[in-house]
Amino acid sequence: MGNRIVTKFGKSKSLTDEEITEIQKISKLSAEEINERHKQFLGLHPSGKMTKEEFIHMFNLLNFNFDVNDQVACEKTFATFDKNRSGTIEFDEFLVAMLFLRPNTVESNVDLLFQWFDISGDGCLDHKEVAGIFESCVALGLVKNADPDYAEKTASEVFATLGLSDVDKINKEQLIRGCRENSTLLEKLQFEK
Repeated sequence: MGNRIVTKFGKSKSLTDEEITEIQKISKLSAEEINERHKQFLGLHPSGKMTKEEFIHMFNLLNFNFDVNDQVACEKTFATFDKNRSGTIEFDEFLVAMLFLRPNTVESNVDLLFQWFDISGDGCLDHKEVAGIFESCVALGLVKNADPDYAEKTASEVFATLGLSDVDKINKEQLIRGCRENSTLLEKLQFEK
């Protein structure tokens, strides 16, 4: 998925300034809020790690908008955010999962998509990066029974909806405007209406 924002925190039980800054970029939380959430996470998970069972239990408690009682969807979500395949989720992975799955504004969701999928770091999304969004939606179980070429086709549809060709790039403003003007685009990106 090319997830460049998920960094592996060190063995320390406290966050470094660099780690806090990285989390602030994606979450818009203050340093105090991040430290408080980290403290709460460590209170529940003294090892600094959350197991798949704890992860699924937490999602059932929070009752996100996808069917969290669907064991397969929860397992796919866990696997998506367990980047190092350790069988556990660390604080950074858990926080990114929470940020990714919570309902929010179009602007903040688009901002998060760019944080996650702008692999080139140029402030735009190319066709391959947009296809990565839809590959993630399939992996998370947000899209059921997808064709093998779903991600590529849907990325092309997004570009066409915005009046762009597959060789163009999309900037944040274009995507925000497109989402506001086209409810189908909102649905494709899994944003609330």
